[in-house]
Amino acid sequence: MKTRTLIHFKDSPLMGKINIVIGGLTLALTVLITAISIFYYSFILSDRLYERTRQAGKNAAETLNFNYKNIMDRLTAICGTVEFASDIRTLTSPSVSYTVKERLVQNELSDLAGCNYLVQSSLVLSGDGQTAYSLYRNPLPDSAQFFTSEDLDAVQGVTCLPIRPSPLRSSVPVLPLVVPISVDSAEYAIVDLSEDTPDIYVVVFLDCTKLHQSLTLAGTGLVNGTYYIFTDTGKPLSAASHDKKVNPLKLPETSAVIHSLTANGLSETSAETSDFYLAASSMPRSGLILLNCVPKEPLKDIFGPTIGILAAVLCLVVGLLFVLSLLMTRYITQPVKQLVSIVELIRENHYHEKQTLETGDEIGHLCIAINQMYDTIQKQMERIKQEESEKYLAEIRLLTEQINPHFLYNTLDCIQSEVKRGESDTAANMIQYLAEYLRIGLSNGADLIPLSNEIRHANAYVCLMNQRFGQSIRFMYHLPPSLSKHLIVKTILQPLVENSIKHGFGVDAPGIPISTPAIEVIIAAEEETLVININDNGSGFDTQELEQLLESSSAVQSGHVGLLNVYHRLSAYYGKDHVQFSFSSIPYYCNVISIRLPLTA
Repeated sequence: MKTRTLIHFKDSPLMGKINIVIGGLTLALTVLITAISIFYYSFILSDRLYERTRQAGKNAAETLNFNYKNIMDRLTAICGTVEFASDIRTLTSPSVSYTVKERLVQNELSDLAGCNYLVQSSLVLSGDGQTAYSLYRNPLPDSAQFFTSEDLDAVQGVTCLPIRPSPLRSSVPVLPLVVPISVDSAEYAIVDLSEDTPDIYVVVFLDCTKLHQSLTLAGTGLVNGTYYIFTDTGKPLSAASHDKKVNPLKLPETSAVIHSLTANGLSETSAETSDFYLAASSMPRSGLILLNCVPKEPLKDIFGPTIGILAAVLCLVVGLLFVLSLLMTRYITQPVKQLVSIVELIRENHYHEKQTLETGDEIGHLCIAINQMYDTIQKQMERIKQEESEKYLAEIRLLTEQINPHFLYNTLDCIQSEVKRGESDTAANMIQYLAEYLRIGLSNGADLIPLSNEIRHANAYVCLMNQRFGQSIRFMYHLPPSLSKHLIVKTILQPLVENSIKHGFGVDAPGIPISTPAIEVIIAAEEETLVININDNGSGFDTQELEQLLESSSAVQSGHVGLLNVYHRLSAYYGKDHVQFSFSSIPYYCNVISIRLPLTA
């Protein structure tokens, strides 16, 4: 049954296969997009919760800052009077009894205890920390040691000490706000900022339960977080909540947030850990830092039991997508790749063994059609090659026959003149050079000649020109022995040498004569490329003009018929894409025409 289904699917129309694959992919993509949307929604919620944490922390800091200002304003009004300064003198007098001293501060303690709804109670402590005075309604315990020496040593100006149980109501956690006060020389009570022992300490105990409620109320409608209070040095005043699996006070991110806030002088900053969102706000007036810590909600808490169903559906879709991709790869992708490979082999002319596809669908029929088309193309290419070969031979002969016949006539006239003058040796040399020139140029009708013969042909031409015009043009060449028998299209050096003599040296044409004219032909092989450089020290040429000449294929206006003739003949034999001409010119020093050809035709 399985084999029959696979055979049916393999031979079914291509469109049917594509429909099946597209349908499966659509289903898979739909579920995948749904899953991505859910996760994206969770990220949106996460960003929103992060922003709300920051806003709630800011609101809570403003609330705490407002209450702190209110308490400090009331404390200044109560304890900043001349009467209280007089009371402080009495408190520090050893001759006054404890009962009198305690009665003396009842009004101030009562006013402080009622100055703000966050204040749970208040206390006056002697400068040495050994004697305390409280309200009558808050009797002191047996021990009067409320603060350790380390606590009092940490008091520098108005200072908040770590949260602890209330010394007056042990069941209530409080945040002690300690203010060191001394009487100055003008008999005014002032906050003692020195490191010396103050006259007294005024302690206001803030009810932490009410404090937390006020901070939580400030973030109502935003988030439900836990607030921690730090000093401006980063020391925590709050204890970690015992109901959290991870202690946020010991996280490195918490320390980094507090340090960033204090080191950079920021008013607020925020961060995110793997378990919490953190938002810290500084309160310069109190020197405190408030940290709002909001735990992250797990994904399962956001989506509930739906997350399990979505995960199962996602796994199912991934499995279905995997099966569909295998089917698509086996029955569509691989055959198409094989067809592409066949077409590439045909394009590169490497398709020697025909390939077939064992499918009865459109791809199989297309493979058969490609093979038939290949046979037709091969027959047409053979016919085209034959026609191009015939056309090429005719074109080469035509271009070769375009050599200026005036050179032959003028040379014969010059030989006749030398004979009449009795210069038989000169005439004989010219006849010898002309014979060699014609013999190599004709080459028994051959289109290709060895490079050594091409050099001899150019040399014979230079010798004839020297005899005709009484010149002393030096002809030099460099030809590696390994290239001497390499075949090349004949008569390509002579037209370029002729250009150098006529246009560069001013021989038989208008121009500036050169005192020591020289022509050098350098032939070399660079990997699979034959490089021919024709150098002279003539008056030079315009390189851009020659480049445009080759592009336009017209030498009517420029007079460089020989150069264009050589370019056409080389392009006809090697192909235009395989022939490269380049030019450089430094007049009267070095002018170069460089030709690059395939080393193997």
